[in-house]
Amino acid sequence: MLPLVLHWVNVVILAKSHNPSILNPDFLRINDIVSSDWEANEILTTPAFATVRYPAGVVFLLDQERLEIRKECAASFQDNYDVHNFAVRYAKVLPHVSYTSVGLNWHISAEMAEPGMFITDRFVRPEAWKESGAKPMQSSVKLSFKMKDTLCNLNFSPGKAKIPGREYYPAVIINANYHYDGPFTPEQIETIMKEWKNREKCLVQIIPILLGEHN
Repeated sequence: MLPLVLHWVNVVILAKSHNPSILNPDFLRINDIVSSDWEANEILTTPAFATVRYPAGVVFLLDQERLEIRKECAASFQDNYDVHNFAVRYAKVLPHVSYTSVGLNWHISAEMAEPGMFITDRFVRPEAWKESGAKPMQSSVKLSFKMKDTLCNLNFSPGKAKIPGREYYPAVIINANYHYDGPFTPEQIETIMKEWKNREKCLVQIIPILLGEHN
């Protein structure tokens, strides 16, 4: 199977009235959103924006419209990323907030010698540009799939990837997103979060096929 490298996973929850001034390590610990023995190594709290980062590779980012909880990954897919549980706990602590949409996201790469030309050759029909006498040097492609209760967006672009123990190397960068339109209650957000494993399984299956592994 085509090796896929996972760089990070995140959850994004949009709302009409997030309050960045409440986000700090004490708030997260007292409300049992994170483990009581976690110690933050980066803290910024202002009325407009807040960040709390932990050594475990987890970071909370909050502004007045957007909550992001991200987990940095050491190149591999995992059984549990914690961020989905954190998102549910956060929403349940603040049930009065008007949550408008939810996104489940994965940042993935696949090593390729010439990722720009690979994407062009894979997704662009040759006759689309040969008649003009021009030859594209590289391409980026966005695909969207309507699923039962979500929209799956896949972005393929050329770039460079980095994993522990290696220098930057050329790769196809894949940003995968499952978008859910609200409004949502905390209980509905919990239902969405429980789907993350199935969503990830779908990505691991479909991305290699889209990159031509079945050929």
